[in-house]
Amino acid sequence: MIVTVTLNPAVDEEFVVSEFQPGGWFRSRNANRTPGGKGINVSIMLSQLGYETAAMGFLAGFNGGYIRDVLRRERITTNFVHVKGETRTNVYIVDDVGHVETGISEPGPYIAEEAYERFLKNYERMLKRARLIVMGGSLPPGVPQDAYATLVSMARGQNIPVWLDAAGSPLMAGLEAGPNLAKIDHRFMSKVSGISLTSLENLIKVVSKLHDQGIEWAIASYHTYGDVFFTPEGIYLALGDRRSVISLFGASDALVAGMVVAWQEKMSIEDTVRFSLACAWEDATHVEKGFRSREAIEEKVPEIIVEKLA
Repeated sequence: MIVTVTLNPAVDEEFVVSEFQPGGWFRSRNANRTPGGKGINVSIMLSQLGYETAAMGFLAGFNGGYIRDVLRRERITTNFVHVKGETRTNVYIVDDVGHVETGISEPGPYIAEEAYERFLKNYERMLKRARLIVMGGSLPPGVPQDAYATLVSMARGQNIPVWLDAAGSPLMAGLEAGPNLAKIDHRFMSKVSGISLTSLENLIKVVSKLHDQGIEWAIASYHTYGDVFFTPEGIYLALGDRRSVISLFGASDALVAGMVVAWQEKMSIEDTVRFSLACAWEDATHVEKGFRSREAIEEKVPEIIVEKLA
């Protein structure tokens, strides 16, 4: 079973507003409300492609009940620890005229030590059923900053592959534990390294150090229309058609979901790169989070430009 971990889930509210500006009053011409958080997004997208997953993390209040009910309707197994307070809401505004996207994220409910310990026990039990762990996103208040390091170490101790997509100090701690795959926030890595990562040369130099530490796959975004893949067989640059982009809201999670599908289907390295970015671009061509169909993704695959850099 594929297990996803989202320690700080959210209800994502996405609004399409033409010519959005701060200080005004706008009527949205399109709105979507969906369960969110990186692991949950991956679970939903995998479900759309016919794969079974189990979603874990913390839920609270009315929003938490909404997330649980939607996931169950999607036939996604849920194993959340319920806590006091209210699961956060993320608001995302897409300006379809100015092509600017604006997001506002809440911190999430406080997680008491007792609730965190309960989650760790649940996680340890789920490891007995897991073939792959996908985890990521922010941490809610109360959860230790080294939580991802703990979860990665527990999974690796059971010889279970673990993939991490996070940012900030939780990412850095998680990387020390050696996940099999890491999705890198290049803006944060730029601050840590003190080097601008807008150039391809600098990006390769910084992320290659992580690859040298034993992380089999490291993926970093390149501008807004591609990704650099550090793979067991070399470094690849993959680019999509930025003219087709409507919203990049869920594109990063779609890429990770594509990586999972490629892993499950034992695709070659280059096919994995091409398919995963095709998933990201299919998601980006419409406001609704996720995929219209597997066929829609396959139509994008030939359009992805892949170049082996090293």
